[in-house]
Amino acid sequence: MEGEVQDLLSDRLARQIRLGILRGESPAGSRLNLDEMKGRYDVSLSPLREALSRLTAEGFVHFEAKRGFRVSEMSRANLGEIVTIRRLCEPVAIRESVLHGDDDWEERVAATAHMLGKRIAAKPGPASAAEWENAHRKFHLAVLSGCGMPMLMHFCSTLMDMQDRYRLQLTKDGEYSRRAEGEHLALLDACVRRNAPLAEKLALQHIDRTYEYLVGLMGDATRPAAEVRKKASRA
Repeated sequence: MEGEVQDLLSDRLARQIRLGILRGESPAGSRLNLDEMKGRYDVSLSPLREALSRLTAEGFVHFEAKRGFRVSEMSRANLGEIVTIRRLCEPVAIRESVLHGDDDWEERVAATAHMLGKRIAAKPGPASAAEWENAHRKFHLAVLSGCGMPMLMHFCSTLMDMQDRYRLQLTKDGEYSRRAEGEHLALLDACVRRNAPLAEKLALQHIDRTYEYLVGLMGDATRPAAEVRKKASRA
């Protein structure tokens, strides 16, 4: 029982720390002070270390002997690697979902697309941006959720988070949602028409266009992450 409680606590901690990294609250390359984090999250060292170990396995945190845990750096090379792996994984999940997803899957895709559209139409602001992010993630995961492969779903979910870290820190509220609206609608249409080849093609185009957009914001790959974020804030 005690082990289950600690696992639940570690899961919650990992989600909280991951969210802080995605939003840039814990900057790329910054050292994670365990004593400070213990106080901030009101936890003991054991579940905190477990949470950070999980985030290390996911690629959000880097551990070095004698130097401790740090937030993983952001770079064009890292973003390119994330996108390359997404291009390998997501077409498989989408194809299997479109070919074998049941009526419940189709309803999930349609419902999450509807909510995503409502969030785009909402009044701009931090609250609506957060709601759009939630709806955006739910839509993409719903599209993949009919594949019947939990391990593949886990990989795809983690890769989405890793790419979203770049998007969240490089784009302004509402900017990306407006650019991608047509791509999301086209993907929805291909899914409900059960056109697997088209759905795969559209998903790859969506991944590639997002990558090109983010690389354009990043500029010179040799610039440190702080300069990248500064450039994005002026865009």
